[in-house]
Parts: sequence; structure tokens; C-alpha cells
Amino acid sequence: MANNKEICLSATERVYHSRAADTLVCYHREMTKILMDSEYLFSKAQKAKINSSDNIEHKTKNNALGKRIVDNAYDNILTTLKQQIFNNQPNIEPYFSHHNSQVMQLAKLGYLSALAYSSDNVFNNHSPLQKQQEKEITRDLFQLIGFDADKAFGHITTSHILACYEILWALRNLKTLPMAIARHPKSRDLVADKKAFELFNMSVGDILSIGEKLHERGIFDDVSHLTCRGTGMTRTMHLGKLLVPISRFEFWKKAMDILGLGYDNLIALPIDETFRTDTNKTKEIILRLIEQGEPILGVIGVLGSPTYGSIDMLKPLFELREECSRKFNSSFYIHIDASQLGYMRSLFLDKNNRIIPYEILSKKLKKEAPELELQPDVYDSFTYLSLADSVSFEPFQAGFSPYPTGIVCIKDARMSRFLANPPKVCPEQADAAYEIDGIQSAPAVASIWSIHQLYSFNSLGFGLHAQTLWAARVKLEQVLNKAKEIKRNGKSYIIKPLLTSDFNKLSFAIVIKGNRSLDVQNNLNKAIYENLVLQSNHKQDLNLLTLCARNSDDIPAKLCHDCDLDKSEWQEVKHLNLLQLTMKDAEKCGDQQIEEGYQYIKQVVLSALKNQFIKE
Repeated sequence: MANNKEICLSATERVYHSRAADTLVCYHREMTKILMDSEYLFSKAQKAKINSSDNIEHKTKNNALGKRIVDNAYDNILTTLKQQIFNNQPNIEPYFSHHNSQVMQLAKLGYLSALAYSSDNVFNNHSPLQKQQEKEITRDLFQLIGFDADKAFGHITTSHILACYEILWALRNLKTLPMAIARHPKSRDLVADKKAFELFNMSVGDILSIGEKLHERGIFDDVSHLTCRGTGMTRTMHLGKLLVPISRFEFWKKAMDILGLGYDNLIALPIDETFRTDTNKTKEIILRLIEQGEPILGVIGVLGSPTYGSIDMLKPLFELREECSRKFNSSFYIHIDASQLGYMRSLFLDKNNRIIPYEILSKKLKKEAPELELQPDVYDSFTYLSLADSVSFEPFQAGFSPYPTGIVCIKDARMSRFLANPPKVCPEQADAAYEIDGIQSAPAVASIWSIHQLYSFNSLGFGLHAQTLWAARVKLEQVLNKAKEIKRNGKSYIIKPLLTSDFNKLSFAIVIKGNRSLDVQNNLNKAIYENLVLQSNHKQDLNLLTLCARNSDDIPAKLCHDCDLDKSEWQEVKHLNLLQLTMKDAEKCGDQQIEEGYQYIKQVVLSALKNQFIKE
């Protein structure tokens, strides 16, 4: 039998950088061989063969007729795959490909190799090799964030969504512990000096320290049973409000519903004119809650909004928590959603993984990429990340790992106790996994691990990749600003960049010159998007972004003004449609590739006009 690793490498190298049908058929053919050959890697001696006459191995080895049957089935599979490929050739080939982009070659190799040797796709928590891979990945991220690797806890989840659910799950369990301590006769002395309001607003560190004392007394499981984990959410367990940016409101609303916390306890933090979470209004909300005696379950910060592409100003948030703790003896948990740009912190670290001073980094960027300008508040958000209680990542968004995977990193490993399941029905059983989903994809973990072996996560490693993507977005924006009008049937169409992000997202609108109706402009951009969906066979890489009064207040009114629309149009329509792309492919960042990107956008617009998606 051929060496599976060599076949996998060969197939991966041939398919990389190419989407030709013949190449993909070759790829499918060789991967099918791997998967069929892998049947021989597993012993069947201990398996009951219900019908040995249907066993592929038996047929292949013992009779020619069976071999022909297998060969015919194999050919039928490949014929079907080839037909699917040809039938799905898009009229408009995706260029930027946010959700259909090529991942890095080494990530593909890691994924396919693991799939060949782990055919059921299961990440085994008791596998020394796979656990070692996970450990190396999380230690890299602890170093990237600035956590103490010896005191932190982290692991890989099946998606970033579950990573965030897991954080909220642990936070819910943690916040009900002080009340349980006050109720248990053997532990109430630990919080005897605290009032009810103080119990609801204890700092994470104080709660975990008291939890240590419960372990010393041997009553942690008994007290945990009095938390929401054992009793459910009772009327006395009012954990207060969870504050989240408006851009992630629906995401966390679902989490509050699932965990029984109620989305009435969710407060949406408004955005400012830069589409970042408004720090002044956030401060007002938090101080008002403290004044009203309302507990704060936690505050969510976003390092790269998936909607706007903006980076929250995190430094003022950490300073506010310190102020509340000092003045009001009230603290709150801070989780940072770094799914979009967490890995980009590499850009801010030197070869020794220390923070590069702002002045030095600014000069370095100006020398290497003159079009880049590092804002002090963006610098602070990345460099203050280590003050968070937890951070979640999504490697897919960094452009180097297949979907889906998520990673959760918690500063204090003691918090992992609130993710376990006490007490065990059978104490002799192996330790339970500290996670919400219990199982991951082995190939996905292997793909992440492969990239972590390739890159150092500092300015000399993955930081160079991050810098390239950032520069590409700026260059493309400059090209669009200078682009000539697109003329069609006596009308002129302008590509108008709007809502400039802090990193690699670019939002723009197609504007009809002389148009004064927001409805007409919205319909135009929606039609362009819908045409692209059809012409690219659902592989489109432009998203339709809708800004409305509910998620953006009246801030988009300024964008309407930039499109030569009256303010009254916004007041009447109350929503604005934009097209958005995300730069993830570092190989499309040269001047020629940027020009090709512009031509792609132009082609998308002309295609919609040609196919009569837009009433001219």
C-alpha cells in the first residue's frame, strides 16, 4: 500500500492555488484512495461481521467479481463528483473569498493527514498526541495574549460560538458561588462580613480564592450543589446584567436564552461615530447600575467587530473596572471576543514576545508600509489584552484553518472547576473533560497545530502576515477612491468606500451619480448582492451589510450624506445597505492583485446590470 502521507502531500500540493475541475477530480480521486485504503489500517479481528459477503476487503481479496464491483462503485463516485464540479462552475469566480478562501497549504496537509489516520474525525481527549497538540496551541495563545501559561487554562472547542457559550456557562456558575457559600453552614463564615450586594459583585479573583478554601475544607462539591448547577436559577439568584456591544447583541442573546439567564438581562452597548463601542456611554451605564444596586454579570469587549470591522477601545474598559473596584468595592468580569483579530496581536510583539513600544512600532510600520497609520487607541486595545479575564479565538477568521474551530483561553485556571460536573456518580471514573461540547474534530486540531509549528506569533512571524492583510485593505480602499465612474446606459455608478474598519474589512456602496433616493440606492446594492449569489453559485465573497437605527442609532446618517443623500432620507428609510469584503488571502496583496480586486468588484456591478437585476 502506498504511503498515505506522501499521497496526502501530493494531492494537497496539486489542489493548492488551483480550482480547475481536473485538478479537483484528481484531488478527490487520491483522497478517496486514502480513505478506502485506511480500512486496512484497522484490525477487524475483534469486530463481528454481520454480513461478511458485503465486506469490501473480503470482496477485493477473494474474488474478481467483487473487485469489479468496488472498481465500478469507485468510478461512479468520481463521475458524480466530476459532474458536480462542472455543474457548479461559477460565472463569477470568487476573488476575495471570505468564507470560501484558500487556507494555508500546511493547514490543509495537517487536516487531510489527520483525516486519513482518524477516519471517524474524532479528537480523543485521552490521546496523548492530540492532547499534546492542544496543549501547544493554547500555550502559544497564552503567550500571545500575555497570560501566565502556568496559571492559565485553555482548550479547543468545535466552534467559536461554543467557546463563548462556555465562558458564559462558567461565569454563571462562578457568580452563584458566593450566595451558595453564604447558605452552607460550613462555609458561611467565609463571607460573613459581606452584604448581599457585595456577594453579587465580588471580583473573580476573590471568588476563586474562597473556592480554594472550600477545597481545603473538602466541601466544594457540597457547596456547588447549592449554586445554580444544583438548584437551577432561583429568584434569589439574580446575577444582574450582561453588557455586550450592539454588534454582537443577537449572538449573546441566544446564549442568555440557552443558559436560562434571560435576555431581558442583556444590555446592548451603543456605538460611537467610529462604529466602536461608545466608552463614555458604557461608563454611564455601568455607574448607573452600581448606583441602582444592580449586579453586573460581565462585560464583553470585541477585538474586531464582525459587523463593522472596528476595534473596541479596551483600555478605558479595564481602567473603569479598576475605578469601580477602588471606589465602590464592585467589580465585573471582562471577556474579550477576539474571534476576528486575536491573532493579529502578533504584530505588536517583538522576537522575545514583548510588547513593542508605540513609537518604535509606528516608525517600523511607516518604513515597511507607508500607507499604514497606527492609531494609539488601537495599539492600546491590543497591548492591554492581557488584563482580560478570558479571550476567545476563531482560527478560521485568521485565514489559516478550516472551519469550524474555536479556542477559549482563561487567565485563572481555577475557573475550569466551574466547567466540570461535580459530583460524579461513580468516583472511580476518569476525570471529566472541562468543556461544554466534549468532543472536537481531530483534523481541525491538527490543521491549527500545523500552522502553530510554522509561525512564531510575533512581528517577525505571523505579524508579517497580519501587516500584509492590513496594508492590502488600505491599498484597495485607495484604489476604489480613485476609481473612475462605471458607465452603463447613460448612467454613472460610483464605488464609494464607507465605514472604514480598523483592519482588514472594507465596506462600500455602489452609488448612482445624481440619485437622491436612499431606497433606490439600497435596492441597487441589494440587487448586486443577490445577483452575485446566483452567478457565483453561493460562493460569493461580498456580504450584504445592513445598518439600521436599531443597531447603529443615527450614525449611518453621516454615511448617507457622503453618498449625496439628504438627512431626511435616513430619517424616513432608517436603514442603509452596504457591500462588505474581508481581506484574508495574503497572496492577493500586491499592486497587481489589488487592481484585479478592483476589476472583480467592477465585474460584479456590471453583471448585475447585464442580468437586469437592477432597473435602469
